[in-house]
Amino acid sequence: LCFTRPPHPSGQSKTGGQRGLINNRVRRMTDKMVTAQRGKSSFADRDYFILSNDVKFLRNLFLQAIRGEEAEGTRRGKDRREDTLEGIQSIPSEVRDLFKISLLYEAEPTDKNFKAMHTRVLQMNAADIKTSARLFLEMLQHANLVERNHRVRRWRDYKRGDVSVKSSSSQTLQDTFKDLMQNKGMTKDQIRDALLRQNTELVFTAHPTQAARRSILTKQSELSRLLEKHDCSSLLTPTQKTELLTQIQAALLGIWQTNPVRRHKPTPEDEARYGLSVVEQSIWEAVPEHYHAVDYALKEIGADPLPIDCCLLTFASWMGGDRDGNPFVTHDITKRIFYLSQMRACKLYYTEVESLLWTLSVHGEPTDKMRQWLTVNQENDVLTSDGSRKDAEQKTKHWDFYRTEQTFEEPYRQMLVIMRVVLERTIKYTEALSGGKEPPFKEGKMYRCTADLIEPLKIMHEALEESGQQLLANGALKDLIRRVQSFGINLVKLDIRQESTRHEEVMEAITSHLGLGSYSTWPEETKVQWLTNELISNRPLLNRNMQLDCSPEVQEALDTFRVIAEIGAEAFGAYIISMAQSASDVLEVHLLQKEMGSKKHLRVAPLFETKADLINAPKAMKELYSNDWYRRHFDLVGTDHQEVMMGYSDSAKDAGRFTSVWELFKAQEELVRLSAEHKIPLNLFHGRGGSVGRGGGPQYLAIKSQPAGSIAGRLRVTIQGEVIENYFGTLRSCELTFERYTTAILQASLTPPPPPSQDFRDAMQRMSECGCDAYRSMVYETPNFVDYFRAITPEQELKLLNFGSRPSKRKAGGIETLRAIPWMFAWTQTRLHMPVWYGVGTALDTEITNGNLQLLKDMYAQWPFFQSTIELVEAVLAKVDISIAKVYEQMLVPVDLSPIGTSVFAELEKTVKCVKMVTGRDELLSNNQVIKRMYDLRKPMTDPLNILQAKVLKEMRRTENPSAELQESFAATVQGIAAGMGWTG
Repeated sequence: LCFTRPPHPSGQSKTGGQRGLINNRVRRMTDKMVTAQRGKSSFADRDYFILSNDVKFLRNLFLQAIRGEEAEGTRRGKDRREDTLEGIQSIPSEVRDLFKISLLYEAEPTDKNFKAMHTRVLQMNAADIKTSARLFLEMLQHANLVERNHRVRRWRDYKRGDVSVKSSSSQTLQDTFKDLMQNKGMTKDQIRDALLRQNTELVFTAHPTQAARRSILTKQSELSRLLEKHDCSSLLTPTQKTELLTQIQAALLGIWQTNPVRRHKPTPEDEARYGLSVVEQSIWEAVPEHYHAVDYALKEIGADPLPIDCCLLTFASWMGGDRDGNPFVTHDITKRIFYLSQMRACKLYYTEVESLLWTLSVHGEPTDKMRQWLTVNQENDVLTSDGSRKDAEQKTKHWDFYRTEQTFEEPYRQMLVIMRVVLERTIKYTEALSGGKEPPFKEGKMYRCTADLIEPLKIMHEALEESGQQLLANGALKDLIRRVQSFGINLVKLDIRQESTRHEEVMEAITSHLGLGSYSTWPEETKVQWLTNELISNRPLLNRNMQLDCSPEVQEALDTFRVIAEIGAEAFGAYIISMAQSASDVLEVHLLQKEMGSKKHLRVAPLFETKADLINAPKAMKELYSNDWYRRHFDLVGTDHQEVMMGYSDSAKDAGRFTSVWELFKAQEELVRLSAEHKIPLNLFHGRGGSVGRGGGPQYLAIKSQPAGSIAGRLRVTIQGEVIENYFGTLRSCELTFERYTTAILQASLTPPPPPSQDFRDAMQRMSECGCDAYRSMVYETPNFVDYFRAITPEQELKLLNFGSRPSKRKAGGIETLRAIPWMFAWTQTRLHMPVWYGVGTALDTEITNGNLQLLKDMYAQWPFFQSTIELVEAVLAKVDISIAKVYEQMLVPVDLSPIGTSVFAELEKTVKCVKMVTGRDELLSNNQVIKRMYDLRKPMTDPLNILQAKVLKEMRRTENPSAELQESFAATVQGIAAGMGWTG
């Protein structure tokens, strides 16, 4: 961005003396803060000191880079001006002044300094606001990158034996195995057997409010890699250190010069490409590293490593398959994404096979299985037609850059050459189809299923082991086999999601066309019986080429089922039915798969989302389990388990925090019991969002607090687009994340928590009902609440931003039709986070008033579920900033709506007080100072952005058509606040 320097509002500039005075005060306060930190010795203090120094280090490099861009001869040595904007004339003086005040606020977060920031912002014009917002956005992104790197560094230090970081990074394989054996009475064989049955499937979703552009995320990933390298700079030469710092500065400058604001909305294909790029750039390398870590930890307890057919991790995606409320995800898009995924998977495999051609230059006779495979799979452009050895060597296609000959004494290379040819052909074929073009050929061998790809690799692995060459067998070849098992031929399996009412519309069109009446008016019992009869029948219900007289939406749904049948089930994960309510919702999808020609069905997972649907979920599943066709259908889908998806977002928006988590807990308990009764294994799919208000938060804590039996070695969970980069953006971040999932699932499976006592259940039920009443009374029943919500939050203005491909609403209407994500997004921007805690205070206070404080304390101490619930609410309350929220209210909310705000702030005060009483702590997060300090680190950079945003919103609401400059200023503040909060919503 090229910044111009507008005139000072008063027509005069600040004097040099005034600026110097501010600089001196900042330096004195900063020095005092650093000295104080050095004098303390707790882990949290030392951790914060290291983290804050890293933030300042990156900030200084960034500011030096900007100065270097402006004028040759960047200031160095004693004359270098660190941590200030001095010497950067392209940044307006008003922006420099605000930055200085923010540094004062960072050193002394007082009301005086807060008001000084507020006053300065009120005097700024649109251009100054835009520059300021961009600057603070950069600072917060630096803080996030540093924290991510620091988190990995702590984890690495602990694994190297530094016990001082145990409090925050002890969820390691070694610690988990030790705890299970020494404290829980488990044997090494029990641990290994549990791992053999374990599988974690991570499902990546496109977040409709993903604030950051892919161009910037890619540069940030590179910057993370450089920061990790800088941690090991003691091994570098002086020249290498200088080059590394220059590379970091170049990366910082590249991000600064990239416009963070999207000019166009991303398409579903854009979102899918981003998801695949994360898999390619970090997850691909992290998967075999995770297996190495597990095998090493098993070896340490005297257990054998995992066999090559063990599959701890698999991956799926909703990007390009989630059409619920998104009209831009069509059957054609789904088809193109399928081919795109397969093409990019084959490119990765091609590279690995090329590498193995160098590694497996083993001479000798092939085994019988190798010889048989070569005979069946010989290619005319690889081998002679009869496979004979007329000469010692045989011409073949290039496999390196200088040699064109392949000896028959190297059977592993013979197999790999054939694999490479087939991969190359598959790449060309799928690349054409992913671009909507005709493929260059339609015949010839290509990889169409994972089994064909993994078969020769396992044959080679077996041959190497049989010949005593375990080191070669268990090196790069074993890594590739494990990758194939985790990623398959498609890299990620594609889930399909559609709302239940769309399937009912399709059935309505079919029954009307056949003269059977109006399907939508049939009672549930009649629907189930008719659907079952048609599923049992061998005759088709429809001519597949028949054109129904139907709406475009119904035709699109039918076309989607045709694509599923055409591509085949292996490429897909589950078919998710959102807003599912009954057994007929599931049977409808199976009948449509049958009628459109699917030989093997996708497994169908009903998604129960609202409070009423969660309560009704066991009844719906019982009806399915009692259906004879359904009990026999598992062979048709190729699995022995039933998948049910639990919705966290809509239940919280519908009924409030306490009711959401409690109904989810009870539904899971009952579904586990029901599945055991019918002898059908259950796999729960957790639709967790990035923010706490949508089921997010530390997954380790969430997994360990699930009801007993709900995690029996298997977990399927969504990873929202807004947090993918945080947990999977770098190789080391992936390894840390994988380890935490593996250890949490292992512990939850082997040592599930005991069921809560009846007293605990009764208290939770009372609080659920009380909290729900308070929440719904405010959100759905208070007159003019919608007006208050739209005044104090940027909900309406957020629609102007090009964040995601999906619309914010399923249909027109008020809060009831607003999606859970923008609902949370809007409240997060104001730092009020109201949906997370509203009603919690009233529920707790009612119990305390009735003399049940000790019972609540016992629940917190003894029940992991309740402890997790309270601590997640506490973590969000620590992020709430009343001063910031009141700035929004004072600047944006009409006076006649202020009584609503009074009630909201009263509930907030009550919630904070009651949470402290239950936990027994005088200060929020006093038991987790590391997390609290991370919040504190961002506050001086986030607060100015909130004030800037309130100012921008006020200006935007004065006109029907806000200027492009105002909209870009607003977008920058949104991105910055999202970075400061750690999520958009």
